[in-house]
Amino acid sequence: MIVLIFILSFIIIGLLAYLVLLNKELKSLSKQVDNLINMNSNHLIYSEYNLKNVAPIIIKINHLIKKSKNIELNYNNKNKSLMKMMTNISHDLRTPLTSALGYIDMILYSNISKEEQIKELKIIEERLKRLEELINSFFEFSKIISNNKDPELEKMNLNTILENCIINYYEDYKNHKRQILFNYNQNKIMLYSNKEILVRIFDNLIANAYKHSTGDLEINITANDTIKITFINSLDYNDLDIHKMFDEFYTIDISRTKGNTGLGLAIAKEFTESLGGKIYANKKKGLLEITMEFNQLLNKLEII
Repeated sequence: MIVLIFILSFIIIGLLAYLVLLNKELKSLSKQVDNLINMNSNHLIYSEYNLKNVAPIIIKINHLIKKSKNIELNYNNKNKSLMKMMTNISHDLRTPLTSALGYIDMILYSNISKEEQIKELKIIEERLKRLEELINSFFEFSKIISNNKDPELEKMNLNTILENCIINYYEDYKNHKRQILFNYNQNKIMLYSNKEILVRIFDNLIANAYKHSTGDLEINITANDTIKITFINSLDYNDLDIHKMFDEFYTIDISRTKGNTGLGLAIAKEFTESLGGKIYANKKKGLLEITMEFNQLLNKLEII
């Protein structure tokens, strides 16, 4: 009987000691959380008494802290990008609009001939078309970054889609004595993807090569462990930064004067990644190579 009482007393003392430590641990954790809230600190909470039953709770709280900080960081980065975007939009929209208004004033208030008026009206038309192109690009990009839905996929022939896109630009290249050379190592490549998105990507890349190079455009498709679609054209701008060229609104001085919004490649990048692929660029011996790459397993690729 005495032994039983001794054992029970020992257990009760142990429980009381544990409760005291647990109370101190909870107070410590509460104080740490208050400091995180009030000081906006990046520190994680920790256990002072190493109680096993409390450790899982601390792990979950720290996980929530990390997640919250990542959300806050992403929000701040997006907010900075948005402010940068608004600044660039304001500048790019103002340029053709101001130019068009200047020519309108010249027609209305200057004593010029009808031939000169027609010439100025054509310039105004070009400026307004440029303005329309900018607005459409900004609208399209805003839809991309605000759309969180996964694209609908269907089975399609990649070669046929790319051939149709090439045909749309055939006359433009031919009129400037240029060619689009299309090479592939498989006659038919079937994959699950989104036709509309692929067409927009290909259009952007073909148009980009047309606007910003002077030679032929070579397009190669290779399908092995991965599928790679490479667009190769002459590199006319030596100061082109291939690490920044897919960033929204990235331009160099020459390309900006040619009417480049700096959004074409950014749109291609967003679209490619929405399909589970990646896009990157290389400079080789005076040539610019832009490569789209898809994982066969990811896209359920079927080569015939």
